[in-house]
Amino acid sequence: MKISILGSGSSGNSIFIDTNEFKFLVDAGFSCKKIEERLSEIGESLKDISALLITHEHGDHIMGAGIISRKYNIPIYISQESYEISKVKLGNIEDCNLKFINGDFQLSETVKIQPFDVMHDASRTLGFKILGKNGKSAAISTDIGYISNITKEYFKNIDILVIECNYDYDMLMNCSYPWDLKSRIKSNNGHLSNTDAAKFICDIYSEKLQKAYLVHVSKDSNHPDLVLETVKKMLYENNIELDLEVAHQDRASNLFKIE
Repeated sequence: MKISILGSGSSGNSIFIDTNEFKFLVDAGFSCKKIEERLSEIGESLKDISALLITHEHGDHIMGAGIISRKYNIPIYISQESYEISKVKLGNIEDCNLKFINGDFQLSETVKIQPFDVMHDASRTLGFKILGKNGKSAAISTDIGYISNITKEYFKNIDILVIECNYDYDMLMNCSYPWDLKSRIKSNNGHLSNTDAAKFICDIYSEKLQKAYLVHVSKDSNHPDLVLETVKKMLYENNIELDLEVAHQDRASNLFKIE
């Protein structure tokens, strides 16, 4: 299994996954052209993408989804709740390419998806656990305000973790955002702080975990260096060594392959 974060942040989110037999995207929050460019950076192409999974209906996760589906004849997997809110933005999607998520499903004979509900201020927000060949797995949640014990179960015994590190509490409280926005961000239906993400990684860590991507980093109430400092400190205090990478808004990460 290979993964690249094509970009992550409030201006767009998309993740590329290759299970060696099946290539797909989680979210398409950039324009079709930009996603084509980001895939090209890692030697991949939308022509080889076989599915598009949508976490929720916010624009930074669906901007290019409809155009990509129409241009490349790619099926979209989305909750019915998110589709009802976003169908105008998505535009016309062929019936055969509109797949409503209702429980676990197979993308191929060797790729199983386990969707799970998470707390965020959308009509419905999903995370995904991806089960590939030879026991390889990844779990993704890019927008999440609170991690329940049920949610934690989906992140146990995985190889790759993708989790939100949206804000540093002190930076959020001192940035220029209006108070109502600050309250929304730090609420249970908002976003995850660096500290909460670090605690979560410690809680679910196993020796099977090879890499953690820290995503959806705010440009106004966070900084990549602060993300790494906060998470590394807590991992060190818990005697955990782990490959960490902060995802960026303006470029794709290098392809990472699970050994």
